[in-house]
Amino acid sequence: MNRRHTVLVAILGLFLVTSRPAAAKSLEVTPFVGAMIPANSLFLQDGGGTYIRFQTHTVYGLSLGCPMKDKIGLELVLGTGTGKMELVGGSTAFNLASTLFMADLRGRIRLLGNEQSHLAGVLGVGYTDFNIGIFDLAHETGQGTYIGRLTGIAGAEIHGSISDQMHLNISIVDRIHESGVGLNAGLTGSKKTQNDIVATAGLSFPL
Repeated sequence: MNRRHTVLVAILGLFLVTSRPAAAKSLEVTPFVGAMIPANSLFLQDGGGTYIRFQTHTVYGLSLGCPMKDKIGLELVLGTGTGKMELVGGSTAFNLASTLFMADLRGRIRLLGNEQSHLAGVLGVGYTDFNIGIFDLAHETGQGTYIGRLTGIAGAEIHGSISDQMHLNISIVDRIHESGVGLNAGLTGSKKTQNDIVATAGLSFPL
């Protein structure tokens, strides 16, 4: 089992343990689709023209939600997606295929509305990983690694009732993590805060 799978299993286990007091209440499962929009770029050379920039990724996955108290709930969000990363050096630019993996444990509190239709605030912690061939090769050969997988989450959700057994859930969150690239060849990317705006929509069903 690699490190990515270990982290996903740990987050799932934490969700199950934490949600046990609410076992009598219904769980909601929400398949979703959306987009991750990077809000900034990562410079590799300060004062130079070399940098990497993630482009918009499609995102899809599954959310499991569990009510804890009257206005408070807990969500486990697992997702993946595909897109591209642009590597720019001077006048040359390369587009590299990128695969996104994310796993979040989110707390949500109802701000407006009732249980069926409401606006909720979201805070949480998560894990972010990008599979990119050139970075994976550098990591596997001991030449460097991608920095910044621990992620903070802040945002909002709109929960609307379609029927007794179906709800529409729209989520917009900022996934905040340190971002950087460390290469043993002498080129080290500046560590900076990366903001990835993730907007998703899905239909929720009670279990």
